[in-house]
Amino acid sequence: MTSSLLNRAPTGDVLADAPYRTRGASGRLLVRYGQLLGPLLGGYLLLDKAFAYIHLPGTPLYVGEMTLVVGGLGVLSATGYLRIPLRDEPILALLAAFFVWGFIRFLPGLHSYGINAVRDFALCYYCLFAFFTVAALARAPDLIERWIAQLARFVPWLLIWLPLGLVLETRLKGPSLPFSGGISILSHKPGNVGIAALLVLGFLWLFPERTGALSRAVYSIMALVVIGLSATQNRGGLLGVAAGAMVGLAFFPVKDAVRLIVRAVAVLALGLGIAVLLSLKIPASAQSPGSTGRSFSASQLIANVASITHESGSQAGTVAGRDLLWSLIFQKQVTDGQLIDGFGFGVNLPYSVGDYQVTDGPTPLRSPHNSHDDILARMGLIGLSVWIALWLGWYWRLIAGCRRLARHGLHLRRQVGVFCLMVDTAILVSSFFDPQLEGAQVAALLWTVFGIGVAVTSFRGWFGDMTAYANPSGGCIRARPPRVLCL
Repeated sequence: MTSSLLNRAPTGDVLADAPYRTRGASGRLLVRYGQLLGPLLGGYLLLDKAFAYIHLPGTPLYVGEMTLVVGGLGVLSATGYLRIPLRDEPILALLAAFFVWGFIRFLPGLHSYGINAVRDFALCYYCLFAFFTVAALARAPDLIERWIAQLARFVPWLLIWLPLGLVLETRLKGPSLPFSGGISILSHKPGNVGIAALLVLGFLWLFPERTGALSRAVYSIMALVVIGLSATQNRGGLLGVAAGAMVGLAFFPVKDAVRLIVRAVAVLALGLGIAVLLSLKIPASAQSPGSTGRSFSASQLIANVASITHESGSQAGTVAGRDLLWSLIFQKQVTDGQLIDGFGFGVNLPYSVGDYQVTDGPTPLRSPHNSHDDILARMGLIGLSVWIALWLGWYWRLIAGCRRLARHGLHLRRQVGVFCLMVDTAILVSSFFDPQLEGAQVAALLWTVFGIGVAVTSFRGWFGDMTAYANPSGGCIRARPPRVLCL
């Protein structure tokens, strides 16, 4: 069945045609990797940690890592699909520099700490999702259309399950999936739930043609409810969602952006008003694993929002505890002369400053409870500098690319680019308050979206329809014949 045109230029934009590079039988494993990404990310969004690994006796098999193996084998079997984008895209060279420096700092830790170093190195090696996503899209650009169609079908199930899982987790343990090592299917981190709900909102805003008007209104209200529920338990997720939403709205026409904001505020105000008047409250069980003891109520949501600028009570204690942990680790880094190159991977950072732990669950925390600070601690100022340059370059690339796509009438590609900006902004902001990038549940989404953003904003021959577009300053950008994508 023929889908909408992902990359077709508007009439009059094509200046010249050139032979399209044939994509033959090579790279089939990359296509398989791309086909696995949708179910992988869907499983993480829906089930969080319960989907993370298959627990065999003595040998946990991590689902994300197994998917990376498929991508790695695909790249090895058809190296050109990654080699050419690496050659053409400077942002991928920056990403390679980040990975190489992380690998250099990982090797000493592997000898000293073994498997713990490998686990900590996940903070860095999950960026392989970005490389393999780019390679898969170079082989099969129509994967994007496939992922959009899958997301459209997945949205209702996600919105039904997320609020149930989030609320029920604080009241009961719940059943576990087979081979999940006893991890409850209700194991949802509130910050991750908020990001999932923003992903749904971004999809509804940017791809309105994929759902009917009534369904879109209902789903939007449900997504806002999920964001409100998660915000009662986690302020970092709320800040991430707000930042991601503002980035997305910046690309809408002013009238459309104002209309969306007014509708969202009206829904939230109405919902909060009803909750306050009826004193609606779902108390959380402090005995439940991972529970913060905060209730699901309008008053708790208002308190969390207010505490962003003025902490009080338990919120102040949480912030003070994290600030102290960040400060202690940084001070030790300076004292030990590790500020430039970092501690490397394998060291339990909270334990190294006096068995100082900040964790909501039974698993000991190994990071400063801040993924960006974790990069500084483990990879030093060198790693942090590359990290900052990487994301500044990516945002520059995406923002300029989305504007350029709009000028050429490539609206679907532009919508995908804006969607990528929304999702990764939410994750990066939320990761200041939660070690989300150390786990595949969020990191796989972050880096996959990174790769998709690079692909859709590329005007080079390795991706897309190979159409030549008019250059505003005259001349031709590149010759690319149009291509119809089929599912």
